[in-house]
Amino acid sequence: MVSAKTGSGKTAAFLLPMLDYMLRMDAPGHGTRGLILLPTRELALQTVKTFEKLAKFTPIKCGIVIGGEAYKYQIASLRKNPEVIIATPGRLVEHLDKGSIDFDDLEFLVLDEADRMLDMGFTEDMNTIAASCREQRQNLLFSATLKHKNFGRIQDILDDPVSIEVDSFKEGHSQITQQMVLADGDDHKQKLIKALVEEEKTEKVFVFCKTRAQCTAVGQHLAATELKVGYLHGEIPQSDRKQVLNRFRDGKLQVLVATDVAARGLDVSDVDLVINYTVAHSGDDHVHRVGRTGRAGRQGKAITLVNRIDWNKNSSIERYLKIRFELRSVKGLKADYTGPGKLKKSGKAAGPRKKPRKLPASKSPAPKKRARNKKNIGKGRKAKGSGTKADETNSDETNAYEAKGSSLYTKYRKKTPE
Repeated sequence: MVSAKTGSGKTAAFLLPMLDYMLRMDAPGHGTRGLILLPTRELALQTVKTFEKLAKFTPIKCGIVIGGEAYKYQIASLRKNPEVIIATPGRLVEHLDKGSIDFDDLEFLVLDEADRMLDMGFTEDMNTIAASCREQRQNLLFSATLKHKNFGRIQDILDDPVSIEVDSFKEGHSQITQQMVLADGDDHKQKLIKALVEEEKTEKVFVFCKTRAQCTAVGQHLAATELKVGYLHGEIPQSDRKQVLNRFRDGKLQVLVATDVAARGLDVSDVDLVINYTVAHSGDDHVHRVGRTGRAGRQGKAITLVNRIDWNKNSSIERYLKIRFELRSVKGLKADYTGPGKLKKSGKAAGPRKKPRKLPASKSPAPKKRARNKKNIGKGRKAKGSGTKADETNSDETNAYEAKGSSLYTKYRKKTPE
């Protein structure tokens, strides 16, 4: 179980030893020897590219099984018995159900970005896949954090795992300057993005949105300016997603607007700036977003647009990461919102509560005499030891009722004969 910061080379950390082992050791059979599971199609395609570079001068081949592509091409690829399969869980389970693939000879099972697969609801699929694999194998799990709340649900996949943490992901972005800009509505945020891109004079910019609708709206608005913009989210066909990402990698697009589908593992070189159009859902998600810049030790910058609704969430991310974002302003686009210090509550400025004034002991008011305490004056309790068990029981019950209040006691006395 390995945890390491984004851009530290986790993909090579499991591909190189796997390739080395397969070159040195004979295969147990003729089937697939290695399976790499990833949460998104984009990350799977990127892993294929890395694999092909590292295995270029070897006889070892890989196949890819992801959603959004035709079954017939995938089945044709699987019939060639590639040594390694790179897949997303959902589509792979479909192939297992149809019997078009088996893992009787599997030696390596890699769960890359395992916490993201858990968040996306792939727990059952991951367990199904693991159950179909050869029992004698090595499992490797890679994650942003090894303290994910749902890891217990896939713990049976692992057998007495060794945990390795390489650079805390919370402290792993010292090379990234993190700033925040106060913002108002969507129109104001879209103007801020354009102004920030121009101020920074950047060639590659990631803009992250919370929803697909936001992603489309922001992408279309920025495309109407002179900026070269593309946008990426889960509802876009796979062929179009691949084309947009390749154009961004090749420098044909200056700005890529995306949902968190692009926040995990994507390695695009020379990304100068990351802009969070909306604050990330959690500290872990924020880490992955800003990790698209400042990769492999380079310097980077991340700017978060914070409005009235997102202030508290942004503050919680700062506390989680134990840092403070530098407050930045954009000339000519100052927000009306100035932070919680200026917010008003019930028409009055919100400030520290006043402490109650203490009176001297001589002037302290006497305790207030409550009318209900006078009701039962003169109604004494029956003397103890009057003789019978019934009397003792009634006395105990009466004491219990008195402890709950005189009104219950009065009600009790009316129903209970002397």
